Amino acid sequence: MSSVRDLTDSRLGGLPSDLLEQLVKAATKASTAPQAIAALAELDPSEAVAWLLVNEQLARALCPAGELGKLVDTVVRASLGDSNGARVSNLAQLASRYADIVGADTVAALAVELPYEKPGAGVKETLARVLERQPGHAGLLRAAVDRALRGHDSAEAHRLLTELGRADDSQATLHYIWRRRGSLQPSGGPPVRVAFMSSFTVDPLAHYLDLECRGLGLEPEIYVTPFNSWAQEIIGEDSGLRRFDPEVAFLSVAIDDLITETSGSPAQAQLDEAGATAVGRILAAASQFSDWSDGVLVVHGFHSAFADPYGILGGRAGKSRSAWLADLDAELAEGLSRFPRAFLLNMAEIFARRPGGSYDNPKMRHMASMRLCGPVVGEVARAYTRYIAPAKGLTRKCVVLDLDNTLWGGIVGEDGPHGIRLGGTSPGSEYQEFQRFLLSLTERGFLLAINSKNNPEDALEVVRSHEAMVLREDVFSAMRINWLPKPENMKSLAEELNIGIDSLIFIDDNPNERAIMRQALPQVLVPEMPNDPSLYRSTVEALPQLQKLTVTEEDRTRTQLYRAKRQRDQTRLGAGSLDEYLESLEIAVSIGQVDEASLARVHQLFQRTNQFNLTTRRYTAGELGAVARDPTCRLYALKARDRFGDHGLVATALVRTENGTWIVDSFLMSCRVIGYGVETALLATLSEDARAAGAKELIGEYIETAKNAPARDFYPRHGFTELGAQGQATRWQRSLADELTVPPKWIRLEVS
Repeated sequence: MSSVRDLTDSRLGGLPSDLLEQLVKAATKASTAPQAIAALAELDPSEAVAWLLVNEQLARALCPAGELGKLVDTVVRASLGDSNGARVSNLAQLASRYADIVGADTVAALAVELPYEKPGAGVKETLARVLERQPGHAGLLRAAVDRALRGHDSAEAHRLLTELGRADDSQATLHYIWRRRGSLQPSGGPPVRVAFMSSFTVDPLAHYLDLECRGLGLEPEIYVTPFNSWAQEIIGEDSGLRRFDPEVAFLSVAIDDLITETSGSPAQAQLDEAGATAVGRILAAASQFSDWSDGVLVVHGFHSAFADPYGILGGRAGKSRSAWLADLDAELAEGLSRFPRAFLLNMAEIFARRPGGSYDNPKMRHMASMRLCGPVVGEVARAYTRYIAPAKGLTRKCVVLDLDNTLWGGIVGEDGPHGIRLGGTSPGSEYQEFQRFLLSLTERGFLLAINSKNNPEDALEVVRSHEAMVLREDVFSAMRINWLPKPENMKSLAEELNIGIDSLIFIDDNPNERAIMRQALPQVLVPEMPNDPSLYRSTVEALPQLQKLTVTEEDRTRTQLYRAKRQRDQTRLGAGSLDEYLESLEIAVSIGQVDEASLARVHQLFQRTNQFNLTTRRYTAGELGAVARDPTCRLYALKARDRFGDHGLVATALVRTENGTWIVDSFLMSCRVIGYGVETALLATLSEDARAAGAKELIGEYIETAKNAPARDFYPRHGFTELGAQGQATRWQRSLADELTVPPKWIRLEVS
């Protein structure tokens, strides 16, 4: 169709004659279908809407997608504000029909204007479809939030508010999200109590931390102490802070508030004396906090809003201001190390993550006593989650890695083992840097595994012999190099490592593979990876799920433990029977009471053990320490070893005594020794101790969870009789007058 007259005569028939005549006159200079439709939209938007609905196939055939999308935007926007019910419904249908090309801003404006109760409007579905095209569009997300709120869908509103915060982390938007969440039912995630104590205004920080906690699946409750009352709140026996009883507390005291002379140029001796006093005050507060709280305490390192008063001469005649602050931080870190649950937050590292961005706004500092402003507030909140995640048991156990374009550049099957990009210069040095970071994870107890679609021979040649490869074969606790779907491999890896699917992190450069993994196995953590490999390290390094509050000896040797496991598995294949295999292992266990040296590992077991865990009660380190000192309780620790290596401390049990009866409150064991019979050895020792103490019976408790099926038959398997339910727990009883449990014949028992 070259002429508008032909188009109108043959394609726009059905319009009122007077409108058709006006259209022909208005479009006499037009020569294309889009111009004709645009003319119609200008003359009568409602008729344009009706025509586009009836003639969708024709419109798409006549108009390029980009131009048609703009036309639909024009038509919708021209019709907004019309309260006619039929026309409003038509607009919703039009946006739905053309959801693949309509503009995101247009849909957002339409969604806000449409009454929520309009039947059959399909606005929610249209928003979802357009969000698939533009997932980070803040306007769309805000419109979707608005409709979820109007529909009283709290779960959907919570999810969308978190996505909105990711799309737009401005302070105004975060404040909007904070207020909207206040009107919703709780999200249902695990709760976490977080306290802020500071010498300056930190209220906006609460909004950012709320968002970050939601991203971890937590339901935060945040307590902000009254302005500059941090010392009184820690000391006061009936303070709001003590009543709140935080699980994690952050103490941010500005050196400029402690030492007002930093704004001038005091003598070095005066500055040193004042600095020592400041450090002493913070450490005294940390000591007092630790006396009454089992929570984690994180103390901000010192920073000053003021530059060195001597300018470029700073440090020539004496210590520079930055060196003085660094020395104070070092003293603070050393002092905090005396408290097992206290840590120093390095503020210089946080500021470095926002190059070119200032954390100080002089006007806000004077008007509102704010010492953290701008984008750095979000960085501080993200840093906070690195303590919150491990405190809540969210640390993952294994990082599963793709190979091509993840651990090296290029595709080994196409480029060959010597054609890939990996080495000391770019391109290639980025991958080597990433590998060095991954290797450091193994020193903190994290496992590494491979999940790659590749020819095993090609991939293993690189892993075993490429001169620039940092991660060699013995670093990986398990490998799947094949052409199977990666979710299938992931299940197999979890089974081999004997850990849950929700203990895995999957790193892959391919967005399609990431999407497939998220859909097939939502329990797996799949971080979004940048296109630039030079950012791989910082992306993975920032994951809160890769942080630990303590590193035990078992953590440091975990990779070797799994290497020994492979040797055991090979021996199992060659054994004639299970008993023969277990005898060949030469298993020895040592059982004793928990002491200060073993408390951190026992706490780790309580926080992270899910499968063989009879009650899954999560006790804090402080609570376990109190139990270990309580004469009415017994807290056992079991260490195991065999001819292939040392398993370390792998099982623990908490027993409470009541009127001559021993009650097994908790009984848990690392999944890596399931099937060896060490749990029977621990029960045998516990039974002997109970009888020796004059107890007449053992009472065991079992609380079923979604993950502890391997422990379900523990009590009936060892001769206990079910007593029935008491609260959440099922109770089991065994008389100590009967023959006691004995360790398996293949285990040598060493009681310490």
